[in-house]
Amino acid sequence: MNARLLLPLLFALPCFAAMAQTFPVDDSASQVLESGPLKMRWDSLVPKPGQPSTMTGQVVVLVRLDVAQWRGRRGRIYQRLASVPNGPVTAVWAANGPLLPGRVRDGERALVYSGAIASERIEDTFRLTIQADGNRVLRPQDLNFSFEFEPESP
Repeated sequence: MNARLLLPLLFALPCFAAMAQTFPVDDSASQVLESGPLKMRWDSLVPKPGQPSTMTGQVVVLVRLDVAQWRGRRGRIYQRLASVPNGPVTAVWAANGPLLPGRVRDGERALVYSGAIASERIEDTFRLTIQADGNRVLRPQDLNFSFEFEPESP
């Protein structure tokens, strides 16, 4: 293969990875354990020069993912945090398993599971820590988390 033909192929490879098909995962059975708005607290009343004025809150979520349609298949599950107009917002979570702990910024997604889907439902408990720029949070706002499944190629 000559170099002239190889170069366009190398640039095309990342495009194939980005074209992987994803499917929404039903997480409607998930449950936030605290009621009402998330209580956010200032990380520092007087931040040091150059440090952002951030606020942090914590919440526990029982994550219940309906993965029945992919039972017996292999793939990856991602958690997505929708973009927030008053961002940036970061979510960090610890998990008890089988889901992975991780971190995601608004507008991005993070891997929470990779492997075979052996049952109809995947359940875990996330201890979420949400951090936002306190100078940009002017009023309560909804954070929209979702999950998506990306099957492995056969």
